[in-house]
Amino acid sequence: MKTFTRNRKGVSPVVGVMLMLIITVILAAAVNAYTSSVAPKAATAVAQFDAKAHLNTSNITMDMLSGDTIYKDRIKVRISTDNPPQSGYINIANVTFIQDNTTNDYLAPGGIMLISFTKDTTNYTAIFTGKYINLKVHVGQPFTVTIIDKDTGNPIWTGRVVMNP
Repeated sequence: MKTFTRNRKGVSPVVGVMLMLIITVILAAAVNAYTSSVAPKAATAVAQFDAKAHLNTSNITMDMLSGDTIYKDRIKVRISTDNPPQSGYINIANVTFIQDNTTNDYLAPGGIMLISFTKDTTNYTAIFTGKYINLKVHVGQPFTVTIIDKDTGNPIWTGRVVMNP
């Protein structure tokens, strides 16, 4: 029995290595649990448009130049003005997608998005309406159109447009 108690030199390094292995295994399990629980965010569509607004035709015509396919039920459209500062989401029923000369629920490059509004010819004003919006844009006034992805809340496209007669 005395032989076991005299030779204790090998116990300390073995215990140290075992503790390091246990700590490494615990850290690896914690990192794995964290990374597997974090879900990746959905990618936001990206698009490029050429937009023109005409009071005469009562709509904003947006030609889709490039980008990802956009689905009507997955977007919101916000109109903003600087003077006076106001903004709001328009009624999606006022948005029409035209792809290959037919009305569709999606828009791809080469397609056209029409955003209709009510015109007031006596005051030369376009009136955009929605759930909480009654926004007026005068002829010659610049305003901002933003198309927003409902799933991520990120903008798909933002552009400044001037209301033409």
